[in-house]
Amino acid sequence: MRTFLIPKEERASVPDGRVTTFGLNEEENKLVEKSLPTKGYELFDTDAPTDLVAISAAALIINAAIMDADSRDMIFDFYTEVSGCTDETIFWIGYPKPPNHLRVKFKCYENFGEFAVKLKYHLLTAHSKSKKAKDFSRKLADCLMVLSLIRSHPGIRTQELVDKLELSTRTIQRYISTLQVAGEWIAYDNTKKGWYLQDGVSIFFDDY
Repeated sequence: MRTFLIPKEERASVPDGRVTTFGLNEEENKLVEKSLPTKGYELFDTDAPTDLVAISAAALIINAAIMDADSRDMIFDFYTEVSGCTDETIFWIGYPKPPNHLRVKFKCYENFGEFAVKLKYHLLTAHSKSKKAKDFSRKLADCLMVLSLIRSHPGIRTQELVDKLELSTRTIQRYISTLQVAGEWIAYDNTKKGWYLQDGVSIFFDDY
């Protein structure tokens, strides 16, 4: 679990990750819970199909036989529309099977017993995939924050970026180099000992 400071000096905890199940019985859910990838993970057992697409999870385990036709169509339509642009792993158990074009995204099993043979491995793999995607998103967001701060505070020093973003000096320097390679005209002011955008122009922010 990760703990964050929220208003009024209170703290809130959020799970490191989540595995969502639909249509599993109590015994099956207990087995999934015992196989969660890390202690910081939580099991979310839902009976609302909309939760499967609305709530973020590293893995979805769906008993197809329990789901009504309209809900199955909703799931299929959603993943057809996003066309693979999601990082969760979907384990589809039983019948009916998903349409052929979704079987690359959905990992299909005849029954829970077949799926459970390598349950721990399946969930660890899903966790690894989700973690890589989140790490990439976080790094991209941090990189864009560096650009935004340089754009809005010309002459900002490396240490100021370190303090504001809580990143290492080496990481800040790497992100600046990445932005320069991407075409951002970031330069160093030897007088102010800080970073600025030449002519105050950013390609990403379309300042032209």
